[in-house]
Amino acid sequence: MLNKFGKLAALAALAGFPALAVAQGDGRNLERWHWDGRVDAGHWMGVHNVNGRVEVVPSSDNMVHVTAEKHENRGGRLDEVTFQVVQEGGDVSVCAIWHDNGRCTIRGFQQFENNENEHNRTTVDFTVRVPRSIRVRAATVNGGVSVRDVGAEVRASTVNGSCDVSNASGPVRASTVNGGVNVTTSTGPVTATTVNGDVDARMASLSTTDDMRFSTVNGSITITVPAGFGADVSFETVHGSIGSDFPVTLTGRFGPRHASGTIGNGGRQLRAITVNGSIDLRKGS
Repeated sequence: MLNKFGKLAALAALAGFPALAVAQGDGRNLERWHWDGRVDAGHWMGVHNVNGRVEVVPSSDNMVHVTAEKHENRGGRLDEVTFQVVQEGGDVSVCAIWHDNGRCTIRGFQQFENNENEHNRTTVDFTVRVPRSIRVRAATVNGGVSVRDVGAEVRASTVNGSCDVSNASGPVRASTVNGGVNVTTSTGPVTATTVNGDVDARMASLSTTDDMRFSTVNGSITITVPAGFGADVSFETVHGSIGSDFPVTLTGRFGPRHASGTIGNGGRQLRAITVNGSIDLRKGS
């Protein structure tokens, strides 16, 4: 049996109109909140959280389906969290808002004051199903971010948690502070940063000559690029080693912990920096 969201979408399709966006109000007193709508290829779908994970996976019907589940922790209440949806120029953003202390914008979440985080006892876990051809923004503060098998372009970020983007089909920017960053994409470029964790980025091809940057403090960096790769590179570590599957024509000082030079015909800038860890540039198959 179709639920009320499915019925509305079906009626819109029968009438020859695009499927309507459907949401359960602001979800203030709901344990589970839904938003269903359409985001066309090339446009952005953003989900912005504060406490809890964000997971983005493919949808099966070319529509976007957002599910948010609240979890009361340490005296938290369901009504601590509401949800806002912003639509602009074909792009959509969904935000979780604690204590009515912020607003959603098309690019993210703006908090009015910064002194309420210690009172955010309720957590929210987002599961987002999207068409493979759209662009994805996925962000939280306390929790992991995972974007899997979607994304013509991906922006993924957190502060306390891992940041994982797998099988994207376009450029990726991924960041965290306390956690590892893992990225695979059929088409780069990639920029990936953390402070406490490893960085692993794999690109099957590169469609532009845009610069790329990879950094951590406590962790190693592994970058895999296609066989015909060319760049002006700079690698730097304090406590670790540097390795490359590609011959590097040196243009600056060279040592076991610093190397700069040119691979192939150069062009783009590739910079990798760590303190406690190694740097490896690998050639893909």
